[in-house]
Amino acid sequence: MTHDAVEAPELRAAHVIVVANEKGGSGKSTMSIHLSVALLKAGFRVATVDLDTRQRTLTRFFENRASWAKTAPWKVELPRHFAPDRGESGSAAENESTEFATFAEAIGEVEHDYEFVVIDTPASDSYLMRLAHSLADTLISPMNDSFIDMDVLSRVHHDRSQRGLISQYAEIVIEARRKRRLVDNGLIDWVLVRNRIATLQTNNARQVENALRKLAVELQFRVAEGLHDRVIFRELFPLGLTALDAIEDANHHLTPSQQSARREIATLVGDLQLPTRAEGGDYLESRHIWFEAISNYYRELTAKKGD
Repeated sequence: MTHDAVEAPELRAAHVIVVANEKGGSGKSTMSIHLSVALLKAGFRVATVDLDTRQRTLTRFFENRASWAKTAPWKVELPRHFAPDRGESGSAAENESTEFATFAEAIGEVEHDYEFVVIDTPASDSYLMRLAHSLADTLISPMNDSFIDMDVLSRVHHDRSQRGLISQYAEIVIEARRKRRLVDNGLIDWVLVRNRIATLQTNNARQVENALRKLAVELQFRVAEGLHDRVIFRELFPLGLTALDAIEDANHHLTPSQQSARREIATLVGDLQLPTRAEGGDYLESRHIWFEAISNYYRELTAKKGD
């Protein structure tokens, strides 16, 4: 994929964030939950879409949050949430048509009235999963800090002749980027988020980091540090709460781990370089500023690839 100097497309008012990775257990729903709540707490109008029609983790979290909000001692922010049903007919074509119509209706309802749309996807290759990729402005792919997770991006192999071949998930992203260019001349900012990084860096972690740095130039993505595997993320799920909520106001004292969780989330949101409201301007203006900045980044990355 190349990022030549091009005229900015007609951008939607809403910035679409897709959280996706074909590898299961990488922390997609946890990422979607905390990112959505962080944006809500920053004062943005946020809509969420749960395309994981089997697990429904994002949907259950916001159901729990809505229930807690009814009696909560503080304000509990909620997004506009959609959970499309999967097609259940015996025809794959009919199912795809039904799912597309439902998904398109959801996006149509929010793309002009909300500033962010966060879409959580299943860990499988499906029609809706690929469709979501093609709509992404920011594509976040969480991955555990291991060569096992890297293998869905680029072939990990002891034989140098087989190492580095583009793997199945990277092919999905490449195709989504190609289609996006053809449809509206837009771009997809792909961010690989390293989750569950060990506190003490091991030799394996250093090797993963070095491999990702090289792969980032080849596949054209950015790398950010994500979330550790913290107990607080699981403990608060039944309440629909996160470490960002005012849990210290409910007779809880924040532990050092909980304070670290807040810092991790804040750092991640900053590293994503999402649009922010331009001073004295509207949000759409911020979207255009974002597009120009990200375009410049990928032009520089493409130049490195050619060196």
